[in-house]
Amino acid sequence: MSGVLWGVIGLCLLFACITDCRSCQVYNVTWWVSGAAAMILLLQRRDRLEESIFLELGFFVLLQLLLFSKMYGRADCYAFGVCAVAEAAAGLSLAGFLFHMLLSFTLLAFVQAIRHNIDRRGNLRRPVPFLPYITLAFWALLWYSVTV
Repeated sequence: MSGVLWGVIGLCLLFACITDCRSCQVYNVTWWVSGAAAMILLLQRRDRLEESIFLELGFFVLLQLLLFSKMYGRADCYAFGVCAVAEAAAGLSLAGFLFHMLLSFTLLAFVQAIRHNIDRRGNLRRPVPFLPYITLAFWALLWYSVTV
């Protein structure tokens, strides 16, 4: 069952990347479906989780919606939230959620610097889809956390 749920999350993230790249928009249903799959994964492990993980998830999601939604789009905030729930199901905590953000921004900065799309103040000259970077960082972080 958990393999199917991870597949649903993966397909939703792929769909989000495609729609973000094509139209710079992501349908909200993407986050409902992937969020439900991630939450089911998390609840399947609730007996092996620390109680503080739910507080950490709540704090992280609020941080996304209240602070970071001003920096990037709502779809990106939802993506980070869904990924955080899935990461919690995989055993990561708040430090892992924040590292996922750092890795996503690092990938974005690296690629956009190569493409000369960063101005003197460190902002992007032209907006680019952020979902592919979030998704790549998510899978890389999960792969690393499983192999270590």
